[in-house]
Amino acid sequence: MLDQRPNPNTVEAVYDIVWRCVRTKTARTGGLDRKAATLATFTSLLTSLTATLGFRFVETVNEWWAFVLFSFALVSLGGSVLMAVRALSPKEYASLGIEYLERLPTWTEILKRREDVRGEAAQGVIVAVAREQRTNDGKVDQIRWAFCLLVLGLALITVEAATLAAREVF
Repeated sequence: MLDQRPNPNTVEAVYDIVWRCVRTKTARTGGLDRKAATLATFTSLLTSLTATLGFRFVETVNEWWAFVLFSFALVSLGGSVLMAVRALSPKEYASLGIEYLERLPTWTEILKRREDVRGEAAQGVIVAVAREQRTNDGKVDQIRWAFCLLVLGLALITVEAATLAAREVF
């Protein structure tokens, strides 16, 4: 019959890999949050400036399409802010379950071999890392949408500015 005990060296290697992944995921989450915050801040400032330019644009051009262009620019920039803030909204932090942590100081856990405890901890952390990865994937999608909407809003603002400049010159 085969020995079902884990190899201590393998458990140690898995444990090390898992915690390296945790550090990487934590850094990625922080990076995504910084990008979303920067995007939300920049876009919200741009939205307020667009409103000022847009009112002048609509008054000067005084055509239905000018109002539509202005409206789409504001909606696009507002959507960008919304998506960036949504990416920043608090998410459940992935970690070891409290039931597992509360069980650690008990005699049944203290008497276990080190590799058994580390193996169980690694299993719990792997589940948490997978959950964190799914959360980060959602953040990436939201930040990507926020960026696309920002670019669309910038393009529309550029058209507004070019139209105003052409009206002033010609």
